[in-house]
Amino acid sequence: MNKSDIDKSIGARIRMYRKALGLSQTDLAREIGITFQQVQKYESGANRVAASRLWDISDALGISVLSLFQDITEDGCDGPGTPLELLDLYTAMPLTKQVELISYARQLSQKANNLASP
Repeated sequence: MNKSDIDKSIGARIRMYRKALGLSQTDLAREIGITFQQVQKYESGANRVAASRLWDISDALGISVLSLFQDITEDGCDGPGTPLELLDLYTAMPLTKQVELISYARQLSQKANNLASP
């Protein structure tokens, strides 16, 4: 497992949670008292995130520090089909397609809930 891969994976998770909350890099940077350029470096994996900074970031994002490490594969990367990939694909879609995807996801969720019910 390469340390650089882990840094990139942690950075990608920071980006995923930040985007999911609708925060810009500047918003997150302001919240934790650093520059947006430093947030960019963390998110790209160019700079490692110190433990105390991970704590600050997770607190600002309303998540546990452990959630930044969940499901990292042995090679240090997220596997295919991760929430980060889904979020990136979703945000790249036109609004009409986003609405269709949300509708489809709701249908799938209801079907799964119906199958799980006795």
